[in-house]
Amino acid sequence: MSITPLYSLDEINAEITQAKADLAAARRMQSYAHNSRQREVQRERVKELQNHLEWMQQQRMQIEGAPGLQSILGTVPRG
Repeated sequence: MSITPLYSLDEINAEITQAKADLAAARRMQSYAHNSRQREVQRERVKELQNHLEWMQQQRMQIEGAPGLQSILGTVPRG
């Protein structure tokens, strides 16, 4: 049974592009924050955006057919 993706690949790529721009703006605002409360709020916003980007990347990987961590199996040659 397959799960229908929430977004198309184009939609995910557009969302990732926007989230990257939002993350960059939030990081800039963090350096301009005047008091510790403003910096704390910006740090939380940066963390939320990073989590959103990670989720969108997972969605893109599922659509592209790479749903999880991948590894290469083999042995290391000894010389």
